[in-house]
Amino acid sequence: MGGRAERLGGIAKGDLRVDGTTLLERVVAAAGMARHRVVVGDAGATELPGDVVVVREEPPFSGPAAGVAAGVAALPPRPGVAGEDAAAGDAAADAVLLLAGDLPFVAEAIPPLLAAFVGADAARADGAMIVDETGRAQYLTAVVRRAALDDAIAAAGRLEGASMRRLVAALRLVDVALPGRATMDVDTWADARAVGATAGEADGTGDGSRSATGAAPGPTTEGAST
Repeated sequence: MGGRAERLGGIAKGDLRVDGTTLLERVVAAAGMARHRVVVGDAGATELPGDVVVVREEPPFSGPAAGVAAGVAALPPRPGVAGEDAAAGDAAADAVLLLAGDLPFVAEAIPPLLAAFVGADAARADGAMIVDETGRAQYLTAVVRRAALDDAIAAAGRLEGASMRRLVAALRLVDVALPGRATMDVDTWADARAVGATAGEADGTGDGSRSATGAAPGPTTEGAST
């Protein structure tokens, strides 16, 4: 969400492939348990499942916080919130799963993340967030109660250029320490080489000299968990 992939020479990160599958496909699949799935950004060359909604933050490239707000706005209303969809019973689930679009192994983070969320005291926590082995907060590998996220977006006001740190500042998130490759992302060609990503086609015949897999398109999915 939000960036131009300038450190990859303008190549869309979501189109990079690991084991023949694009990064965007891998992230969307990781959110497969969600009742509603939204990709914020450009789907590029990735063919998405028919249930996935694609939206864009406004203005384009205005950052991850603006992207999250755009994704949440594309979800159905919560139960009890005015709107025809809510009245018809197509209401949002209780939580939103936030995933960056450049995490090739993020599926490995979902089980511990959801377990922490389900086990958290709702009166004391608004959600859960992965923290990598260096202690760095992964704001875009998180699950947040929908009402709390809606309130945070409303309170933040104008989000153009805003950081995720600012957006979630008031949220009470349980830290979930997770070492290993689940938090590996791709910002540079060196990152891409580290995860075995390439800019080639599905058959792996692309230009291996640019091996690699943010700011790339990332889904905001909603369900038992965006």
